[in-house]
Amino acid sequence: MFPDCAKQFKEVKSHASGEETEKGHTELLIEELKQREEEAMEAQQQADVKLLEAKKLASQYQNEADKCSSGMDTCEEAREKPVESLFGQKKLTALWEEKARELGWKPGNAMPHRNQ
Repeated sequence: MFPDCAKQFKEVKSHASGEETEKGHTELLIEELKQREEEAMEAQQQADVKLLEAKKLASQYQNEADKCSSGMDTCEEAREKPVESLFGQKKLTALWEEKARELGWKPGNAMPHRNQ
């Protein structure tokens, strides 16, 4: 009876030891999963921060582009005004030249200015 009892004790001991090993392995896996989850959360937080920084930069660049575009519009308006003015002056000059020709003026027939 003792040999069987010893045999049973070994099986029980072996079985219990296997459960403990499996339990220890499971705990290690759980611990590793927790660590990876923490690393993933940290990486996600860093990605979120970088995304926010990128959005801020994009917004700044958009504001600068809007300013530039507005400046270009202002420049274009400023350029158009002198062009319109020059066109008006050319029309006025043409009218005066036509009137002068009607009164007998010919190109190259300018009268010198007399000082009195």
